[in-house]
Amino acid sequence: MAEKRDPQDESRACYIRNLPDPTFKEHFRMDKVTFEILVQAVAHERLRNGTLQRNRTDVGESTIMGLWALFNKDTFRSIGLNYESGRKNIHNQYMILVNALCGIGHKYIKWPNERQRQQTELFYRRNFGFPGVAGVIDGTLIPITAPSEQKQRYVDKNHDYSINAMIVCNHKRVIIDIYTGQPGSVHDSRVFRRSPLARALFSRDDLLGPNQHLIGDGGYMCTKKMLVPYRNDGNITPSHTWYNFKLSQCRATIERTNALLKSRMARTQKLFCKNIVRTNKHIAASAVLHNFILLRGEEQDGIVLEGEPPEISVQDAILAGQEEGHRRRQQIRLQLAEEQE
Repeated sequence: MAEKRDPQDESRACYIRNLPDPTFKEHFRMDKVTFEILVQAVAHERLRNGTLQRNRTDVGESTIMGLWALFNKDTFRSIGLNYESGRKNIHNQYMILVNALCGIGHKYIKWPNERQRQQTELFYRRNFGFPGVAGVIDGTLIPITAPSEQKQRYVDKNHDYSINAMIVCNHKRVIIDIYTGQPGSVHDSRVFRRSPLARALFSRDDLLGPNQHLIGDGGYMCTKKMLVPYRNDGNITPSHTWYNFKLSQCRATIERTNALLKSRMARTQKLFCKNIVRTNKHIAASAVLHNFILLRGEEQDGIVLEGEPPEISVQDAILAGQEEGHRRRQQIRLQLAEEQE
């Protein structure tokens, strides 16, 4: 029988890695089985990008350190004290994990295929009576410290510095698309128009079925690809109000998703922004990790939106699709009113 190792001989990271499951999950938002799957996925990606050979720290211990930095607001100095390591080493392990998560992101953030979209559509139809919903979209502001360059561009409506991240999720709160990097001063509708997803939606026919659409809030324009609430100008009817209510019930999913993302990845509640590229990588890595935990490490089925979509005028495509969007919205409004009676 092997001799039991003295805990004092273990590194602090190794000790934390060996915590029992309930305690481990409390700190790292996932059970140990999911964590070990994550370690394997990170190891394969690091082997591919060359950081595995250059880093002497064990992959599991390195991942533990990086996760702590993602999940908590602690400074790298305080994390270093906790893990009996230097501040620079903690930051290094954190960036290694962020880059690895971004590298495997295409496996866990995918656009839903036809079968998956039908499941989402069925969920919203059965639970809220709203037809054709393939996903829910919204922008969320990620607070940051003042960037070193062009800081005024990042001042948002709350007079804080932030990055506007566009997130699309399904009924299970799984993120199916994320676009980050736009300053907090940019409106949600413009973020959507600038996104690769918008170009893909208006140039491809396989991403949404004939009667499927995304749903968003009043910050977006109503088109055949996205339905939004009616504006309350003081003259809306009860059927308009009922339509808005049913749509808001569906939209609650993305609000819960954004809240869950920020509560799990506590550092996203206020990111230190010395380098805007690294900050955007952190946001993207947080979204990948969010999905990884929900999917328990299983790679997501779906459509990988690889490469740059065709360069089209999204604004022209939106204007061209407005008439059909208004017609579809009116049709659903009348349908919901009829079912209410």
